[in-house]
Amino acid sequence: MKKIRSIIIIVLANTFNLLAQSNAVNDDISYHNSKPSERKVNSVVSNVTVFNNQAQVTRIAKLNFEGSGIFNIVFDKLSPYININSIEAKADARITILSVSNRNEYLNNDEKPADIILLEDSLVKINAELEDFKADKESIVHQKELMLNNKNVGSNQVGVKADELDDLMELYKKKLDDFKVNWFRLTRLEDKYNKAKYYVEQQLAAYNNGKLTLNNEVILTVKAENNFQNAQVELTYLVGNVSWSPYYDIRVKDNKSDVQFFLKANIYQSTGEDWNNVKLKLTTANPAEGGVKPELQTNWLSFRPREYSNNQNIGFKDVITGGTPASYGDKVIEEEDPTPSNYKTKFAQPKVSQNMFNTEFETNIAYTIPSDNQNHQVDLTSFAQSAIYGYSVVPKLNKEVFVTAQVLANDLINQISGEANVYYDGTFTGKTMISPTVNDTLLLTLGKDKRIQVERKKLKEFCSNSFFGGTKTESITWEITIKNTRKEAVTLTIEDQIPVSTDKEIEVKLTDKGNANLDEATGKLTWKLDLTPEKSQIIKFSFEVKHPKDKPLTGY
Repeated sequence: MKKIRSIIIIVLANTFNLLAQSNAVNDDISYHNSKPSERKVNSVVSNVTVFNNQAQVTRIAKLNFEGSGIFNIVFDKLSPYININSIEAKADARITILSVSNRNEYLNNDEKPADIILLEDSLVKINAELEDFKADKESIVHQKELMLNNKNVGSNQVGVKADELDDLMELYKKKLDDFKVNWFRLTRLEDKYNKAKYYVEQQLAAYNNGKLTLNNEVILTVKAENNFQNAQVELTYLVGNVSWSPYYDIRVKDNKSDVQFFLKANIYQSTGEDWNNVKLKLTTANPAEGGVKPELQTNWLSFRPREYSNNQNIGFKDVITGGTPASYGDKVIEEEDPTPSNYKTKFAQPKVSQNMFNTEFETNIAYTIPSDNQNHQVDLTSFAQSAIYGYSVVPKLNKEVFVTAQVLANDLINQISGEANVYYDGTFTGKTMISPTVNDTLLLTLGKDKRIQVERKKLKEFCSNSFFGGTKTESITWEITIKNTRKEAVTLTIEDQIPVSTDKEIEVKLTDKGNANLDEATGKLTWKLDLTPEKSQIIKFSFEVKHPKDKPLTGY
């Protein structure tokens, strides 16, 4: 009996153990199959790195945790142009990030700013008023037509007394005047409200331009152990529909001052997300490019098999790949590429990664760059360069004298190309291009100096045509007059030219270069003249051209 009782106790104990284990397994399965609770967080863009055609955006969210467990943190209303593969997340040390995923939430409704809602309400009211004006004007037209269509008074048998007719005419005149006054009053109101409508619509268009439906969401599955406050979560991703382009403002006070360079950028973005008061970093790097340096592979040489016809004696001639087709008698045999297809695959030239040099600019103030398809200006840096100033003229093409500055090109100038706005003595004088130069100096044109006057004319008394046999000789003399009306001396560079022959039957000879330097390859003549104040100088040059008289020349 005791033995039976012991067996029953053992069986019951085992049963209870199995039940306990089963409940534990079920609890564990229930825990793992349950969906973590979601918490949507308010995040702000803290900083942005702008590349050539995309940007890296960093968002920061602060949140509080109550209790412990696994939660889904949702960053909502994100740009649809996010590169999903670029998403990275960081969190407070008290939080463990388990996974990162994304989804589209099509039920999201974008919240509009209060001022935009006010503009939309104003537009509704303006349209309602315009409809009222339209109805009032239609009423005036209807009343006027009704009155004029019923202008007959009295009857065929009984006329109208003169005093009654006067009263009636006065009434007609008053009503017509009222119609006119009210018509013009309504027209003026219509114009006023249409202008207001235009401005409101323009502001709404500026807001809506670049606005997208932001239904993209990033979900961070995280694990938290304890209650804590102000946990920081950081989300970083690449986003498209962004670009930036550099440009310069070049300012010169006078020809004794340094040249001031102000490097700026136009940033364009239509990501759908506004960047409000963010720190910006602009870089010439492009993460979409591999930054790959090519590697030379062994250039294997081999003999190309020679094709030959059956009626020819067999013989071999060494031919290097890439030679011309071989000709055998009257038959031309096209040579084929002997390289096997697997050879090309095996020796395909790979690209080897190498970090390439790039330039970065980090702003020291916060900027707001809305998503509006517009360019927004950002100041990058400024620097001053000493310059050698000069004056140049090419009177054959333009009689005006240009002020130039020869500036030593620094690394930044050679790395950042862009259009430049030039200001001389506080006045905008034109645009130029800043681009990398193989020379050490950069030549800038700053504007025109009207105080130096130049005239170029052909001296007919020194020009002649002569013939000897079948040859014609033309002699030409040009005179250039320079007048310096300035109060100080300047150095002026003058450029002109003589023609250059492209045919051995045409002979060009410089008979008087007027102390100019001649570039024989181009025919360019260059003078550097020291002009005294309020004085004039004259330079001349002459040349002759010999050619067959029956062969006319192009103009020169």
